[in-house]
Amino acid sequence: MKQKIKWKNMIIPIAMPVIVFLVFFICQPERFGTPTGIMIMLQQSVINSIIGFGLSLNLVIDTWDFSAGAQLVLAGLIGAYYSQYYGLAGLIVVTILVATLLGALTGLVYFVFKIPSIIVTIGMMLVYESLGSLYHGGDNVTIDMGISFLGRSPGIFVVGILTYILAYVIYHHTKFGYNVRAVGNGEATAKSIGINSLKIRFLCFVVGGIFVGIASFLQVSYGGAIAPKTGMNTMSMVFPPFMGVFIGQYLERYCDIMLGIFLGVFSMTMINTGLIAMGLPGTLQQVVTGCFMLIFMAISINREQAVLKSRKAVA
Repeated sequence: MKQKIKWKNMIIPIAMPVIVFLVFFICQPERFGTPTGIMIMLQQSVINSIIGFGLSLNLVIDTWDFSAGAQLVLAGLIGAYYSQYYGLAGLIVVTILVATLLGALTGLVYFVFKIPSIIVTIGMMLVYESLGSLYHGGDNVTIDMGISFLGRSPGIFVVGILTYILAYVIYHHTKFGYNVRAVGNGEATAKSIGINSLKIRFLCFVVGGIFVGIASFLQVSYGGAIAPKTGMNTMSMVFPPFMGVFIGQYLERYCDIMLGIFLGVFSMTMINTGLIAMGLPGTLQQVVTGCFMLIFMAISINREQAVLKSRKAVA
């Protein structure tokens, strides 16, 4: 019995990306699934997964952060600028520091005003987008190609693995991670054992900012430059990580949530790439992706409700 459970826990998490890959590879064998294409999808998945690691802390406790994309862009703009004077160290340190401070600012606004996180983070997103459009005259900021190696293989994968280990340790082996899981399992119960849920929510924004900062300098290194975004365009940057977190939460019963986030993000990246390979227009791609998200969430929620009903029936 234990052996069956072990095999189930190994097979189910990788089933989704394998199925998605096979479907598009069969449909477009010449345009999808090439070694170069797989490498590009993996690199893109690393960046979005790291954002997802940060967002997962908030989503576990039902707090949304739509400002993460704007934080990434603004931190990347400032970090890329200072890399012109301080090189790779300036890019990494400044980007992570700025993103962490922006996360702390968002958390502080949420902590002080105690209004819904969606309203707070959308408002802060608009503020960060405006600041980004004003920074350096609203121009693109480029970095020296000599320090962009972290955005390519193998550097991006080394950073991705190290960040995964950091996220795993924080979530599973720290008091902060324990408190996050406790609040996520029931805020009233967490308060009864002395956990300040509002403080934990603030810290989730701060720690999430660290991961956004890591993703930011990888994004800058990957593209060699970064441009400001306005008109709420940064909001679309958080949807792939959000979807990855939803899938990761579903897969958490079979594997670590952080691994599930990567598998979810990689699956969504393959879907988007596969739709492009099939020649579908951008609008239709969004429709298919949205339908996939709705179907997955419906199956996940209905399955959870069925499990709860069965447990109540047994009790």
